[in-house]
Amino acid sequence: MYDLLFKNGLLIDGSGAPAFQADIALQEGRIAAIGDLGDSPAQQTVDASGRYICPGLIDIHTHSDLTLALDGRAFSSLAQGITTQIMGNCGVSAAPTREGDPYYGPLDPSMTRGLDCDWVHFDQYFARLETQGLGTNTATLVGHGNIRVAAMGYEDRAPTAREMNAMLDLTERAMVDGCFGLSSGLAYAPGPYAAPEELVALSEVVARHRGIYTSHIRNQTEGIAAAVGEVTNVGRSARLAAHVSHMQPGDPMLGSTRQLLEDMDALRAEGVDISCDAIPYTVGSTTLKSLLPPWALDGGDEALLRRLRDPAMRERIKADTMQHGAESGGSRKRNLVKSGQWEKIWLGSAEQNAHFAGLDFAEIGRRRQQDPHDAVLDVLIEEEARPWMLAEDVSEEDFLNIARHPAGGVVSDGFSLVPEGVLAEGKHHPRSYAAFPYFLRRFVREQAAMRWEEAIYKLTGHAAARFGLTDRGLLREGLCADLLVFDPKTISEGADFESPYQYPEGIDYVLVNGSIAAERGELSDVRAGCILRK
Repeated sequence: MYDLLFKNGLLIDGSGAPAFQADIALQEGRIAAIGDLGDSPAQQTVDASGRYICPGLIDIHTHSDLTLALDGRAFSSLAQGITTQIMGNCGVSAAPTREGDPYYGPLDPSMTRGLDCDWVHFDQYFARLETQGLGTNTATLVGHGNIRVAAMGYEDRAPTAREMNAMLDLTERAMVDGCFGLSSGLAYAPGPYAAPEELVALSEVVARHRGIYTSHIRNQTEGIAAAVGEVTNVGRSARLAAHVSHMQPGDPMLGSTRQLLEDMDALRAEGVDISCDAIPYTVGSTTLKSLLPPWALDGGDEALLRRLRDPAMRERIKADTMQHGAESGGSRKRNLVKSGQWEKIWLGSAEQNAHFAGLDFAEIGRRRQQDPHDAVLDVLIEEEARPWMLAEDVSEEDFLNIARHPAGGVVSDGFSLVPEGVLAEGKHHPRSYAAFPYFLRRFVREQAAMRWEEAIYKLTGHAAARFGLTDRGLLREGLCADLLVFDPKTISEGADFESPYQYPEGIDYVLVNGSIAAERGELSDVRAGCILRK
């Protein structure tokens, strides 16, 4: 007898092949049978007529590392059909820590305030997650930012030989503990301080474990081609797969993904293992201090705050942005500051300035009766360099160019959240609750920019293959029973920028390793997920 049997569904198997009508049966956490299963006995039988059944969605770019340590339920991920996520992106991961002090990189420390970080290395972190229980399956990369901070702090210099050896040892330990690769965040201190040779040396360690190197690149504006080229060169030099995270250019390079992808095609034809991904929104979010030149963050937050309180240094910081924009490093959103587009940058979270969350900096400046640029710097001082921002600076054209390309993936760039407590505060990006239903509604059902089978492939089979997840991502007998059952006529996001913490609609069932985690809009705290180790 089967544990669960779905009858009469239209199966999208995750390979990109055309959908087909069939039954699918689950037993002991695995897919037991696919086909015309007639009146086969099962403990529970569900009529899935009019519904698509596909593998559980795989999000290859999340930042749930610390939110899951705070609350493992992962409801915002499960609600949108995500059953597996890869964390540790953009150079920031849960481990290694510097004597139990987390590295936040571009993340919001206030989001997980109250978190007791009782680990240093990944084996200890994984043990904590397993003890708490996990709503989704999780895999992780090790962040270059974590490695550098643990070995040498936030200093803007090359490592000594001793520090470099410590970084190599930390990378080796992370891979032995089960990480899937190394990520870098070259827009976020201390990432910009690393020379390519440092990244190659660490990636050589990763290559010995057959891992992958991913990167939030140094530049996403005028210098984006060279920044993508750096990722390619690290991969070639260290002889491992390389991946460009959210390869979406900002102004004045909107539309340049056409050329970037042509260049990638040429490299792939030569045998270079390079890929990329994109986020389905034109609005992104990151730390507010990424609007500053990287040199201003040398030495960490305390050093940054001293500089911001020094009138001469403060003017130098402002002048750098107004002269160079993103070309001197930091977020591509610095170009919005340079061009005075303050209405496209707004505050996502704060504590002392919580009443400004959700407002753009043009309005915040008016309310504070000061220039918006000064408002940014003063909010950073008042919030001790912690707040998050949102900004609109990329195009749907570039997203679709990447999403439809053979080497392109689709990601959320979000967090696993729950709708109460500290994880429900502020006005963060709605992608944590909505990215994939939004993608399927807007670009598949409404725009018909991609076929259902193609879109699901990007979120399942393609994602699994790229990151070496061999036992999920496809509907195949014997594979893990991670499943999503949804209504293609109604699937849509509930969350938007005004109300970012709302569950999606049109999702009937989400199963993790054969256990029902969501049923017709109701989430269950079954915590059926597991740690995936390389």
